Amino acid sequence: MIKPNKKLEALTINESLGDIPTHFMKSGSAYRPISDLEELGEFKDRVIPKQFRGSPFEYDIWFNTNAIRTVHKWLYTDFLGNGIYIRVPSRPINNKLFNYIANSDIKIDEERCKKIVNNFHNKYTLGINPEYYDKVVFLPGTNILHKAKTLNWNRLKECVNEGYKIKPHPITQKVWIAKLKLKFGDDVVLDKKVGGFELLANCKEVATMQNSEMGLMALMLDKKLRLVSHPVKDREKNLWTYESFYETVAGKETKQKLKKLFSAKNSGIIFNFDEDAELRLENYLNNFWEYKVTNG
Repeated sequence: MIKPNKKLEALTINESLGDIPTHFMKSGSAYRPISDLEELGEFKDRVIPKQFRGSPFEYDIWFNTNAIRTVHKWLYTDFLGNGIYIRVPSRPINNKLFNYIANSDIKIDEERCKKIVNNFHNKYTLGINPEYYDKVVFLPGTNILHKAKTLNWNRLKECVNEGYKIKPHPITQKVWIAKLKLKFGDDVVLDKKVGGFELLANCKEVATMQNSEMGLMALMLDKKLRLVSHPVKDREKNLWTYESFYETVAGKETKQKLKKLFSAKNSGIIFNFDEDAELRLENYLNNFWEYKVTNG
């Protein structure tokens, strides 16, 4: 029994990239390779400051203020294996920056784009696939599935009717696996613990949602992509980490736009193989030199 006045001790004081307790609490039984966490932790310590202009950098959180000229915090998350994606908690601000880059005449850095693709791998330690399929839907974990107007079940059903297999996220509770199997059949729902990247690399068509890196990988690997989420207008309170990527590259020249984002030195996308990683962070922060910056 916990005494009413007894203070509980936190498992991890500050959630941080590469911090093993942080990732354990977020991932549960889906283990991330320790070597990846150590590498990302060292990279974060080298590049990410504790704060900038009085506002802290916070790991793997997302909220949307819809601010136009105010930065309330600096947010960052690990990205595509050994990278970091930095953004601010405002969809309009993030979209404005990404659209500016995607529609500019910036020269695409093909060498860097190739390095990014060559570093694609599974985020978690997962099993071997017994079989591969031409069409796969990659769903989010339970933390997103349980929210209203996120997964569009009608769109998912359309995919299944067209021959797609469903790959649940490794962090998916058993009740959701059971619900998917009951609705679509055991033969349609794949094992959540098999390697998602291998399924992606060997398929031709991909479906996913804007919370996922899988769609961005799919575009870079020339896969046909569709979304099974509700449109943004129906879920304004449920926006996800990679919304600005998907909104920016939608339409024509999708892959070229994405490659521009990966090439730009002020996009907030930084990898541990970048010799100019610190400069890329500085260039990103300089996007906001005229903006008001607050702490919360």
